[in-house]
Amino acid sequence: MASDDKGRGDGAVSFVDQLREIQGEYLMLSELYQKERSYGEKLADTMRLLQYEVDVTIPLDTDILMTSRPLKEAFLASESVVVMIDNQDNKLSRPLSAFPPEVILAIIQFCTPELKRLITEKRRSASNKVNALEKVLKELKKAQATFKQTKKDSVEASETDEIEGSKESEDEIAAQMPEPKPEAEPAPVARSKVNKEEVFAFRGSYLERKDAAER
Repeated sequence: MASDDKGRGDGAVSFVDQLREIQGEYLMLSELYQKERSYGEKLADTMRLLQYEVDVTIPLDTDILMTSRPLKEAFLASESVVVMIDNQDNKLSRPLSAFPPEVILAIIQFCTPELKRLITEKRRSASNKVNALEKVLKELKKAQATFKQTKKDSVEASETDEIEGSKESEDEIAAQMPEPKPEAEPAPVARSKVNKEEVFAFRGSYLERKDAAER
């Protein structure tokens, strides 16, 4: 009896351990499902951004959609919406993010080469436009620099001409003015001369000599 009770006890413990392991696996599986959905939505958003840049509809392989009804055509339209047409020409549209993660991954893998080609073509086109604009801008800068230099040279030449013209005008005015006449030297003041012989020959008093000089 004791051995039977022990066996049943060990079985109960083993059963409880298995339940705990199952619970742990379930929790990890739920976490993985959540991550799978999150990663699938992020991939769908990335595809939406890339497709928005090229804005084209990409044909899809109907087999990768894994639908229950047979499809005649399928497309990945703008905003990452999957458009499906069945054999009766019924149209059904669904966002890419609404598909299971494995289908999202399959659609993205199928569309990636075409998206790469379209985006590369668009990048080359934009690059050609930028190069053309850059070339025109460089030519305009050169023309602007030439214009500024020409204008500067013209202003300097005009100022030089004005200075030279002013000097010529001053020279012409100076040439037309009459030359100043030399001033005449003042005539020497004539001094009265007294005949020395008369002075020395005069005999008499001082008053008499004075009267004679006045006469």
